[in-house]
Amino acid sequence: APTCPPFLPFPAMGRMRKKGKAGEATHFISRSRAVRKLQLSLADFRRLCILKGIYPREPKNKKKVSKGQTNKTFYFVKDINFLAHEPLIMKFRQFKVFMRKLKRAMGKGMPQEAERLQAAKPIVKLDHIVKERYPRFVDAVRDLDDALSMVFLFAQLPHVKGVEGDMGGMCRRLCLEFQNYIIHTRSLRKVFLSIKGIYYQAEIQGQTVTWIAPYHFSQDIPLDVDFRIMSTFLQFYTCLLAFVNFRLYKSLNLQYPPPLDLSKDRAGVGLGSLLMKEMEVAQAEPLDPQEEKKRKEESSARVASLSAALSTIAASADGDDTAAASDETEAAAAAAA
Repeated sequence: APTCPPFLPFPAMGRMRKKGKAGEATHFISRSRAVRKLQLSLADFRRLCILKGIYPREPKNKKKVSKGQTNKTFYFVKDINFLAHEPLIMKFRQFKVFMRKLKRAMGKGMPQEAERLQAAKPIVKLDHIVKERYPRFVDAVRDLDDALSMVFLFAQLPHVKGVEGDMGGMCRRLCLEFQNYIIHTRSLRKVFLSIKGIYYQAEIQGQTVTWIAPYHFSQDIPLDVDFRIMSTFLQFYTCLLAFVNFRLYKSLNLQYPPPLDLSKDRAGVGLGSLLMKEMEVAQAEPLDPQEEKKRKEESSARVASLSAALSTIAASADGDDTAAASDETEAAAAAAA
């Protein structure tokens, strides 16, 4: 007789997954959703991403992630969650409130209130971001190429709308300090003259650094360049270069910032106006004889008290050991009896 096939139970039916709720689609987030999540304007979001070093990502299957739309910009979800805990977001909001109050005071003709607000202007500091992005000094030196090129460019440009007024002077100072270090250590290896400018290559603590410096000509400011975005890069690069210059000067035991010879600076000497001075080692002042005698007496008294305490502890430990040995002897005798 034909045998019936064994009974095969149906597989357990799981809950059907909704489209876009699992897989690659959950790893990416669009820019508009990220802006709403962080509660920032688009300009502040771009600035925050530039400072933190977070850039857009391209999914492998863009249609599946964007539900058919291919003109969206995406970021990693983990990057946006990382930005949500950044203290700079609060600084951006404080600056927005400050600008609103300042405009209201200026519009109502209240100069004293405007001066008071200017004195309490929130300051954005990027020190923690530099330490976060470059945990080791070698990493910062390795990433100096773009920073030096940007700083040398703005050191030659006139005042540009969208860039703070004192940024040009800071760039020139940082460039002179860096060049002064290169000359002092003789780290320059190669130089190349091109149409764009002068290419330099130096070796700093075992790392090869290459940058370009424009010629000292009058520059034509292009109209199709967004200097607001470039100013954000420049703000971070100036902070990074200041940290690097400080560490390089300290490694040679040189004073930073280097002192400036005002007479040479007025004469337009340039690099020759910076003076390389070694840091003065602070020498301990000689103690008064009576004070020194008093300290020696206090030290000897402390040593004597410590010795007495140690002898007391040792005596108590010996007494405990003797009592324990006698107890063991008595117990052994009783057991033998």
